[in-house]
Amino acid sequence: MKIRVLIYLAIGLLSGCAAEIARQAAWPETLPPQAGFVGHYEQDRNNAELQNLEQYLNWIECFYLGRELYSSGWNQISGDLAANITDPGIRLETEAKLRRLGIAIAGEWAKDNSVRRITTRHVAIWGNALRKSAERGEIPDIVEGPDSSWIA
Repeated sequence: MKIRVLIYLAIGLLSGCAAEIARQAAWPETLPPQAGFVGHYEQDRNNAELQNLEQYLNWIECFYLGRELYSSGWNQISGDLAANITDPGIRLETEAKLRRLGIAIAGEWAKDNSVRRITTRHVAIWGNALRKSAERGEIPDIVEGPDSSWIA
């Protein structure tokens, strides 16, 4: 009986490892490294009690790539914002700032609704403000992302 329990436990653990390997292999190259988000997830025990890592990483992907209801993800939005900047040096600097901003927002927004500090409403408001700023040519001046040093 004990051997049977050990076999079932081993099979369960191995399948969990396989799922994690599949998740890592499927991580889109257009997203920041997954390891940084995993580390951020692991630091928030309150969120981990409410949401598993797979769910968290799925929401990270949703933020960057968009979904059916909101097809424009952060990759497209930030690319569109930076594309309007004609000075190559300022464009590169702005792209880096947008990358850091996206990492910080995604890491918090992807958490369970009851613990996150950035809501979908916040993201929509910021997105609209960024678009308006781009229309006025103010993106390089206003984009200052919060600290995202937790990302690898």
